[in-house]
Amino acid sequence: MTDIFLSYGHDDLATARRFAESFEREGFRVWWDVTMRSGEAFDTAIETALQNAKAVVVLWSKTSVQSRWVRAEATLADRSKTLIPVMIEPCVRPIMFELMHTMDLAHWRGAADDAAWLSLLAEMRRFVEETKSGIESSAAQTPAAERMPSIAVLPFANMSGDKEQEYFSDGLAEEIINALAQIEGLKVIARTSAFAFKGQNTDVRRIAQTLGVANILEGSVRRAGNRIRVTAQLITASDGSHLWSERYDRELADVFAVQDEISAAISAALKVRLSPQGATRLRHTPTLPAYEALLKARHFHWKVTAQSMNQAKLFYEEAIALDPQFALAHTLYADFLFGRTTVGLSHLREVEPTIRAAAHRALELDPSLADAHGPLCLLASAFGYDWSEAGRQFALAMPRGRGSPHVHMGCGWSYFLASGRRQEAVEQLKLALQEDPLHLTSRAVLGMALGAVGQYAEAEKLLQQSRDLDPDFMWIHYFLADLHAAREQFAEALPSAEKAFSLAPWYAPSAGIYAGLLVRTGEPDRGREMIEALGASKAYGAAKGMAIFHTICGDIDLAADCYEKAIEERDSFVVAFLQGAIGKPLRASTHWPRLAAMMNLPVAG
Repeated sequence: MTDIFLSYGHDDLATARRFAESFEREGFRVWWDVTMRSGEAFDTAIETALQNAKAVVVLWSKTSVQSRWVRAEATLADRSKTLIPVMIEPCVRPIMFELMHTMDLAHWRGAADDAAWLSLLAEMRRFVEETKSGIESSAAQTPAAERMPSIAVLPFANMSGDKEQEYFSDGLAEEIINALAQIEGLKVIARTSAFAFKGQNTDVRRIAQTLGVANILEGSVRRAGNRIRVTAQLITASDGSHLWSERYDRELADVFAVQDEISAAISAALKVRLSPQGATRLRHTPTLPAYEALLKARHFHWKVTAQSMNQAKLFYEEAIALDPQFALAHTLYADFLFGRTTVGLSHLREVEPTIRAAAHRALELDPSLADAHGPLCLLASAFGYDWSEAGRQFALAMPRGRGSPHVHMGCGWSYFLASGRRQEAVEQLKLALQEDPLHLTSRAVLGMALGAVGQYAEAEKLLQQSRDLDPDFMWIHYFLADLHAAREQFAEALPSAEKAFSLAPWYAPSAGIYAGLLVRTGEPDRGREMIEALGASKAYGAAKGMAIFHTICGDIDLAADCYEKAIEERDSFVVAFLQGAIGKPLRASTHWPRLAAMMNLPVAG
């Protein structure tokens, strides 16, 4: 069966050849008409190839839009839901395809590290892994979990009798997740979503259905002195049967070997092949004290409160001090420090040198650590406004067109959305949710991105569903308020803004949006009192909070002045906010050319 059917206009033969050869180098099987055997009936061969292809790539150009063959092939592919349209030069597409998102590769000349090309590859892999051909349309209703080996690793139960050891059992499960994620052809649910059921005693069938997987790994850890006992069992979710189980009684120092042995056993049980990176532990084995410090750092990091983030910082620094060769600790520390800036706990100008140094040090120690390019992409976007470098770092974070959910999420908003590539941002954030469907930050930022492309109903539905998952997650309430406020639905926005402010009163944008909505809904004195206090605080992010307040109040001139200050101080989220729905009045104003120039952005878009 063919992976890709390539449709193009014959004047675009050279470009089509570039796409076909590049796809083949990436391991795809490509059908295009130059592969036809002598004597084959042209229309019969094309119809058969179309029906058997898992994806149909249509190259739109000024020539191909005039071709009846290309238009017919695109129409048939659209009906069978295998169409992936690509723009290879600016043109007006047939009207039925104008409203369909089309990847723009008009600039592409074959570079393997081009961000748009890598995004297309990621989409192609998703189609090839999950989409059945048109003649198997009945099988297309089968859940992806049944078509591709898939697994969720639940948090291991802490059987040590000491609640303070929970970080260790959680960390062991997370390390197994990271190891399994290296296996090609295995869908692995990321930590946040897999851990969402912690302490709930939920039936494994319901967990598997929620996460879209066929298998569940659960286990327990008992630690006593320098000994550990780890039990693990791999369960088929459909019937609850055990595919594999094992108990390990080892010295604590053997914990890394236990992780590798569990990963290898799962690979064998699910009949997937470990990649060379996953088959042998090639990376630096940290000292046990450094490893434990990193597990504690992650444990506090994921709580995402001001207090826990401060505790996490201390443990990240301890892990690096205890083992300076621990590349993963440097990577996670860089990512953590940038994350602090997005919630107003650190000033980007102050921590930028440390973030950069930590990421570069990680890559010096382990050049294969793709996630270390993530913080460098974030810095190139939010600090340097260097979109070319951001694209380069994004490509490096996506080996073989595939990245971690965290990279898809972070680069989705900081690079794609911030640079005005809004639809591509939506695609990246959806990719993040494929492997981490319950990650609330990804859900919140996807809501913002959907609002940015005008898909308000879908954005509102997603955010409301996410609010039900965790009623106390600030970002969900904030972006619900943002979504309503952008459409001047001030009364509807107010409850969400009030909740966001109550959860994070120290976060300047939550104060700004709440104050603006108070003014708009009949409490101007209270709103202006709040904004005066924010303006007097000189806190990091205050300029952005003030800008949002003035935008909601309709004073675009003052909003532009405040946005200019936020850009100058390198507020890490300001560019993405400007590209979102709430920033539309600014982008439509006479101030936008000046603001866009400050961020190295084109005025149009």
